[in-house]
Amino acid sequence: MTGLSPEIASYFDAFESAFNGLESIADTEGDERRRHNFLYQAIEEPITRLRHSFACWKLKCRFADQFNIDRSESGFPLFKNVLELEADMNRVKEHLLDLPTVEQTRVEMLELMLKFRQHPGDLQKVMAKRLYYEALDAAPAFTTFIKPTTLRVSVNPRSERTYYVITWSAYDGTENLPLVYVAVIEDSSEDAPRPRKNTPHGFPKGWIDEMAMNGLPNFSLRNEFKDFVAAHSAYSLSLTTIAKSIDETFPTLHPKQLRRFVLGPFYAGGLTDHNKKVQSVLDSVSAPSDNWLFTWTMQELHSKHEVRSKRGIWGSSPAREIYHVDTDDLDCVAQGVSALERYAMIPHTAYQSMYAKNLTNEIFNGHRCYIASGDHILKHV
Repeated sequence: MTGLSPEIASYFDAFESAFNGLESIADTEGDERRRHNFLYQAIEEPITRLRHSFACWKLKCRFADQFNIDRSESGFPLFKNVLELEADMNRVKEHLLDLPTVEQTRVEMLELMLKFRQHPGDLQKVMAKRLYYEALDAAPAFTTFIKPTTLRVSVNPRSERTYYVITWSAYDGTENLPLVYVAVIEDSSEDAPRPRKNTPHGFPKGWIDEMAMNGLPNFSLRNEFKDFVAAHSAYSLSLTTIAKSIDETFPTLHPKQLRRFVLGPFYAGGLTDHNKKVQSVLDSVSAPSDNWLFTWTMQELHSKHEVRSKRGIWGSSPAREIYHVDTDDLDCVAQGVSALERYAMIPHTAYQSMYAKNLTNEIFNGHRCYIASGDHILKHV
């Protein structure tokens, strides 16, 4: 296949190292903890999809003319790359029928080189196209919007309402950032699924798996809820705005907690330029696998209490959530959240360079820092 330019190859090498680091962080938490932690469950599939997207983009760069990244802000691919990937996914079967198989192309390449002494440049692009569409067909990629799935269905013993732990994801088209949402929502409607006796967790065997495949367990609200969160998942909307909008639009759905993972920004040596001090360190590290910095943020909003519904001769009003915003934290106030956690991960070589320049405290101020060293992750305090 045709080769990648050094710049693009370095970019994908850096991201691959970052994904390996994220995988190592998850491994340090242990399988048992991950199985019982909804945040790990929620974030695992989107990151797997995102990693697969990068693998597909890398293949596409072997035959496509352009691949653009947001060098000055997020460090991630521009939104149009996600749109193109999604369009290709929708036509993958058609493209696979039109393209020769890998084996057919390999035979033609050998014949061209051995019999006619010609470089098989065009055939290399055909091969790359075939591998690209096969990869798209093999596993789901991160698209502009990943519909809601349900991680858990249970009953709140205090309110006696059914509640759901739901997750969905989006790729923000303005900020060029992947976003993952996790919500805990109580359902007071008559159509809410109710537990049955003598069944695990109160629900029939296999029922929860089916719900996770299809979205919101409340069938009467499923499509409307999916369309709503698809239109209200932009990074520019605060969690307070999103939660209140759900609360007001769906009178029988009561968002008790909403979290948002913002993946990025990503910094890469010699490529991005959105932080001069960070870049001065990364640019001094030559190996693409060691000259990157990956950051992510978890925003959290929770309801402090619910105003009960009122009914009377002068009208009625549905139940409403009152959300807590930490007014002692300026960042929480600015972002409309109850709590905010910032994380950073950097290779050990780059960290040593940063330490030598006495920049670690300044750059990692307010972040929980992970240092990637081979297959090991060190937590920096």
